[in-house]
Amino acid sequence: MSRMKSVAFRSMLAGILILAGFDVAAAAPADEEAAGVAALERELVAAIAQKDLATYDRIVADDYVVFDSSGKQLTKAEIVASYRSGTRGYTNLEIYDVVARVFGDTAIVTAKTKGFRHEDGRDVPNRVRYIRVFARRARHWQAVTQMSAPMENAPEEKK
Repeated sequence: MSRMKSVAFRSMLAGILILAGFDVAAAAPADEEAAGVAALERELVAAIAQKDLATYDRIVADDYVVFDSSGKQLTKAEIVASYRSGTRGYTNLEIYDVVARVFGDTAIVTAKTKGFRHEDGRDVPNRVRYIRVFARRARHWQAVTQMSAPMENAPEEKK
């Protein structure tokens, strides 16, 4: 195809996509979107580990709901209050096996974390597998819900 025909073809294709409702300039390949959401998930877990509530607040939506590994339902406000009071906290928190998938304005992250959870004045082993859902709101991803399940602790972590 000649250069002129190639340019004309690409221009026509962009016009069709715009008319069809696609935002050509904002469209990113799915793998780039997923990589961005996975990086945001890692940033969120790092904020939790470092007790960085400003970053936590930026990434987590105000209407966030979590179903923790014990089955308890908590809101963002309850979680933040527990971090501030010291009743919730983590040490040596590590994230691994992070996979993000994007479906339009919704993204689903699956991951695992390990470390120690502060509970009743002591640190107890904490290994969980979880799903977190992100929603794109005003062109930014925000965590909107999470559900986690406990995993068996490694033999060296059992006490």
